[in-house]
Amino acid sequence: MAAAQDSAFTLEEIVVTAQKREQSMQDVGIAINAFDGETMEAMGVVNSNEIAAKTPNLNIMSPAGEGGVVSVFIRGIGLNDFALNNTGPVGFYVDDSAIGSSNGQLTTLFDVERVEVLKGPQGTLFGRNTTGGALNIVSNKPTDEFEASVKLTAGNYGYLKTEGMVSGSLTDTVNARLALVNYESDGYIKNLSTGDKVEKQNFAGRLLFDITPSDELSILVNIHGSRNDSDSDLYGLTTDADFYEGTHGNKDYTINVDTLGGSVKVEYDINDALSLTSITSYDDLSKRHDEESDMSPFEVVEFQYNVNTHTFAQELRLNGDVDDIHWVAGLYYLTETTNWDLPTFADDLPLGGGLMFGDSSGGGHQVLTTQAIFGQVEYDIADDWTLTLGGRFTQLDVDFDTQTEIPNFALIPLPSSLDFKDKLTNEEFSGKVALNYYATDDVMYYGSITRGFKGGGFNGGVVSDLANFPATAEYDPEILTAYELGFKSTLLDNSLRLNAALFYYDYEDAQVFNSIADPNTNLPQNKIENAKALELYGVDIDLTWQPTEALFIQAGLGYTHSEFDEFDLTVPLATGTSSTDLSGETPQNTPEWSANLLANYTWTLGDNGLLMAQIDGSYQSEVFYTNGRIITPGDPSSYDRNEEVGQDGYALWNARLSWFDANEQLEVALWGKNLSDKEYAAYMFELTDVAGGDQVMRGTPRTYGVDIKYAF
Repeated sequence: MAAAQDSAFTLEEIVVTAQKREQSMQDVGIAINAFDGETMEAMGVVNSNEIAAKTPNLNIMSPAGEGGVVSVFIRGIGLNDFALNNTGPVGFYVDDSAIGSSNGQLTTLFDVERVEVLKGPQGTLFGRNTTGGALNIVSNKPTDEFEASVKLTAGNYGYLKTEGMVSGSLTDTVNARLALVNYESDGYIKNLSTGDKVEKQNFAGRLLFDITPSDELSILVNIHGSRNDSDSDLYGLTTDADFYEGTHGNKDYTINVDTLGGSVKVEYDINDALSLTSITSYDDLSKRHDEESDMSPFEVVEFQYNVNTHTFAQELRLNGDVDDIHWVAGLYYLTETTNWDLPTFADDLPLGGGLMFGDSSGGGHQVLTTQAIFGQVEYDIADDWTLTLGGRFTQLDVDFDTQTEIPNFALIPLPSSLDFKDKLTNEEFSGKVALNYYATDDVMYYGSITRGFKGGGFNGGVVSDLANFPATAEYDPEILTAYELGFKSTLLDNSLRLNAALFYYDYEDAQVFNSIADPNTNLPQNKIENAKALELYGVDIDLTWQPTEALFIQAGLGYTHSEFDEFDLTVPLATGTSSTDLSGETPQNTPEWSANLLANYTWTLGDNGLLMAQIDGSYQSEVFYTNGRIITPGDPSSYDRNEEVGQDGYALWNARLSWFDANEQLEVALWGKNLSDKEYAAYMFELTDVAGGDQVMRGTPRTYGVDIKYAF
């Protein structure tokens, strides 16, 4: 992230594309955290979920474990829905292509140029569903000169990772780059019923072609794919004697996720002041996920999540520069088709009267289409002032179809089948007004008002309360207006970078995930509904400092205050629904405080190379993984905050010691993560009434190992 340049203590400039053009991060009036590939490699970041520990006010969770749906929260804005047809309010982009489905947002990070975390609504330039912000992952591009590297990592729990890259020129006008990664592990979670551990096997690859037929025209072709062929992560139970062991069923619970896609980015310089960009992408995802949900050797509640998604997107935009005006205008189109199948196995779940719930089937089909026109203008209204105006008009169409069949319900007075179809159309405007003041060459102040929205949709998860589903199937769009004040500064002769931002959100019709038991079956009903208003504000502070040639320090602090200002939580009754008031409660997945720290020291050993020692840590305060529960199903007055379904504040520490040879071609490193071997819940789910305890997705224990890397 930092390097010696003009002087021994000069920080390297960070270039980002947060406004669809290359700019110094210090010139952009947006709260941004950016990491280059070398820094993430030194921190041992393996996948996109691990970025959260390095970024204040960012939380990323996989409630169902590695390969399951991903839940991203920025400044308290996010969604942890388990349904296979939904996407969250944080935009996720890999090489300019939107990854909308939460099924595909766990990305292996390899051969990466940088990762940008954009905080606050980004609905003007980054499309739909960006009320929270955006994660932008940028891969390394093909090079003119030949370069290659190979890396081997070995660690405890049988962890083995191999990674390789080769890049260079094929012809005078074509450069190519191939990057591959494979990692596997014997696992740290054990099923006491079988004696087996949860094993992992992941592979990913990327092939890029950079084609330049002329000085004015460039074409970047990106072909990528991945395969996760692993055991499913097994949930723990809060009553387990050992945190990483539990008694489960005798089945082979596996997860298989295959992705394959490609994109073509064409850039054409029409003249010195005008350029045209076209980005076309197509991605396929296929997943089967066996979930042992009841944490017992019996078949009380077990699911199989099967999903296929097909996504096509096309973006056209013009970038222009005229005197003191920088502008961008464009068109955007995306269509996403999702098919899912959700069989439920509950042969040992009693319904009463000697009846068992038994096996049931469910599934659905959804076609989502969004199209938009957008534009943004940056106008230097004076030598030190820049005004930004932007807007985007979006139309979203969702065509939804779901079915459920619960055969044993035919034996009791409950609906035993569901066939529901509906569609919706949302038309919304997103916009931005911002003012930057460049007080000096090294200090910039900014203020902005930004409006974003996340489109409405339908609940597509597992449901047993078939009678009430049609009335609560659809949820409305959420609207967020963000007010932000901040500054960016480069101090002490460019050796220290200090950035900070204050934010206040006017958050209307927030889409909130809840799980409340149906009194007829006592099973949780997972669904999204709208909270009328939330109170949300906070601060981000980031510091980067190179006090000496040898020492590099990076730190961040985030604070988020979030509570429901007005929210009537729906409570299923034996017939119909009621509600209970959650005003004043803290929403799930929003720790009040988060912080990160990194320190790196380098010793020069002359002809013997370099020695580098690094320590980094992260902290988050108490977090709730639920919005509360109804103690007596069907009784709204029995609401309980249930703070036990959460995680107390905790810190994680990592370290790395690296040696480089004199030519910096060979690197050998020893590393450790979660050095204190902290046992923590990465996610929890309230299941006491069904399983006798709460469900826990366990955080990773202490791991350690060695890296060997050689660059040709």
